[in-house]
Amino acid sequence: EDFEDGSPYEVIDIVINELDAVANIDLHSQTIKTEKKKLNIVRIGTSGAVQADIPIHSFVISEKNIGCDGVLRFYANHQNICQESFEDAFIQHCQWTPLTARPYVVQGDANLIERLHSSATIKGITLTAVGFYGPQGRVLRLPLTMPGINDRITTFRYNEQKITNYEMESAAITGLCNLLGHRSTTICLIIANRITGQGSTNYQEKMQQLIQYTLDRLIL
Repeated sequence: EDFEDGSPYEVIDIVINELDAVANIDLHSQTIKTEKKKLNIVRIGTSGAVQADIPIHSFVISEKNIGCDGVLRFYANHQNICQESFEDAFIQHCQWTPLTARPYVVQGDANLIERLHSSATIKGITLTAVGFYGPQGRVLRLPLTMPGINDRITTFRYNEQKITNYEMESAAITGLCNLLGHRSTTICLIIANRITGQGSTNYQEKMQQLIQYTLDRLIL
């Protein structure tokens, strides 16, 4: 496939569905296999913290993901894996506009999370934005439909849980994997803190460390 011109969500939708097809569809007979394989899929990426106490270059594991992209809503039975009460609380607190897709909340795989977790990591809740500027509360020339959204995201709490970081891919990956019966989570390197204003000037070495850390933990 040529993904060069695709949006992140188009690519995620293609990749997760086609990985599952290779594992669980007989491509010769075009029939679904009786016995299904469960894949382990871990996204490794960069992210921005939305809490002041999360240092630059931290490794944050996504226990939950809040997706603002709407991808999951196109699939039947998504409500079976989404946490509706969490969604309702988030929508109410953040004064989320109904003009956008309804946010969805999905759980990362507990086994993968525990395999990746150590004293070197932080567990958290990751917010997956649909874009870089307006969808993450950034303003250049265009005004926002939800001004002040980042302050409300930072102060949101649900059963003493709080949103730790922003990125742009993980909710769709985890949600599709949950629907298809695969295991998934995300681990991100924090390269900026949206609250303190700190940012990494050279994070490539730390990213290599995160990649090696993740691989080492997965093969334990």
